[in-house]
Amino acid sequence: MSPASPPETASFPFPTQIVYDGSADRLRVTVDVDPTPADGVTVRAGARRLRITVDRDDGVVKRTVTPLPPALVFGDDREAVYNNGILTISLETRAPPVAGTER
Repeated sequence: MSPASPPETASFPFPTQIVYDGSADRLRVTVDVDPTPADGVTVRAGARRLRITVDRDDGVVKRTVTPLPPALVFGDDREAVYNNGILTISLETRAPPVAGTER
């Protein structure tokens, strides 16, 4: 496993761990958003970006994670779990489709 360098650390006040596990083809992101309730957290993932939005009493904070090398995109196997203030996101990684072969 290798850690990815996290962007936007100064503006995102929640402790975040980002780990890419190449042998499992997974990116795992763990965020301690306590005391934010689950309905105050939004997770969106595109092909190359993960966006975490947390709605707090003093405003909304966002973090975009784009740690993948150009040879990888996020796959369809995606999961986000919130448990006791800890948000855990797991995303499959794979090679992007070859141009002209998408259906």
